[in-house]
Amino acid sequence: MEPYGTVSAQSQPLATIVTRMACSFGSPHARPLSPKRRRRNEKPVIAPSSLPNDVVEEIFLRFPVKALFRLKTLSKQWRSTIESQSFEERHLKIAERFHAHHPRVMVITEKDPLKLLPRPRPDADIGFRLFCLESGSLLSFILLNFPQSFANYIYVSGCCDGLFCVHSPRSQAMYVVNPATRWLRQLPPARFQILMQKATYRDWLDMKSVFHLAFVKANDYKLVWLYNSDKYNADALSPNEGVTKCEVFDFRANSWRDLTCTPSYRIFHGQIPACANGSVYWLTEPYNDKIEVVAFDIHAESFRLLPKIKPAIAGSDPMHIDMCTLDNGLCMSKREPNTLVQEIWRLKSSEDSWEKICTIDLLSCSSSRTQFRDEFYWDKQDLVNPSTPVALCKNKTILLSHRYSRGLLKYDPLTKSLASFYQRPLSRRKVSYFQSLISHI
Repeated sequence: MEPYGTVSAQSQPLATIVTRMACSFGSPHARPLSPKRRRRNEKPVIAPSSLPNDVVEEIFLRFPVKALFRLKTLSKQWRSTIESQSFEERHLKIAERFHAHHPRVMVITEKDPLKLLPRPRPDADIGFRLFCLESGSLLSFILLNFPQSFANYIYVSGCCDGLFCVHSPRSQAMYVVNPATRWLRQLPPARFQILMQKATYRDWLDMKSVFHLAFVKANDYKLVWLYNSDKYNADALSPNEGVTKCEVFDFRANSWRDLTCTPSYRIFHGQIPACANGSVYWLTEPYNDKIEVVAFDIHAESFRLLPKIKPAIAGSDPMHIDMCTLDNGLCMSKREPNTLVQEIWRLKSSEDSWEKICTIDLLSCSSSRTQFRDEFYWDKQDLVNPSTPVALCKNKTILLSHRYSRGLLKYDPLTKSLASFYQRPLSRRKVSYFQSLISHI
């Protein structure tokens, strides 16, 4: 669709302009304005008084981000309305409700990750692909350039109100980004990143540090990076006196601060932290042949252990356990290596019991092992280790990711069938997502 031209206020009443904008952005078959309607001498729109401002705002709240950005160019009054904090927050709530009935998923990838270059680039390009979960269609693709290189170690947080944190433990790159608005902010590096600069190439091959952080919102937005104390991140200012360390980034102060009371259990390095119900959760390394789940209250900034874990999960190797967030609930699962059956359990809000929400039976699946290998790019490791639920569809199908194949599959529990949803090498993150106007935090 061609960009909108300017339209004179005298020839187009506000209701007509809004209707045209709504139709053009709400329907994939809408036609752009005829070039004859775009005259060189036309002046930018000044919102007339044909509709009250509160009515205009209610109409704008139903528009997607792309449409709102074009509307901002037509009127100073509209720009002021759309850029106000109250409008951003109200638009966010409506987007959340829309997402519940029309789920979407964001796939984050590098651009040409395997392309050999004569010398490393000083910057990085990262692509954000938005898919409709029901139809599987690609809704948008946004390629953003980051001024710093990530040194081939790119980690992406979960989505928080349409925002992501993209960082690298090997370089000092740290950004928060809103793909919908193309806004990004460079953050100062965490002390963990600074100290990791002394690690050698051999160290990077051998180390099992916790490189994932959590992006959450309490009263304000914050980043939480919990990691194990080891020789790579010890320094004089922060001696290796505890089992773990935790840094929290304060967006208002634009600085990192240390938490003094941290867990006395080492955190399992291979698990991404899960955020649900006002807490962040991590799996621990086995202790006395048992794993625990550490929870962090994002409001009180205090740690605790979950009182109950499924016995079959608690006594397992954490490499064979998956933990994730599904419909704002904490989920854990394990795939039995012999039967290839994976049960997914969700923690109840009381945190004292779990409920089974889904069973994935790969042996009863209509897909053959040849299809797993050739179409889904799964190897033996992918079959044994659990898949990660990304989102649930309205028809009860479930979108699955995997830590090794990096692709996306749809599993239908009624027909016990798998279908390819998206395949691309080196997808850095796949998350349930909705657009927002939140920027400049």
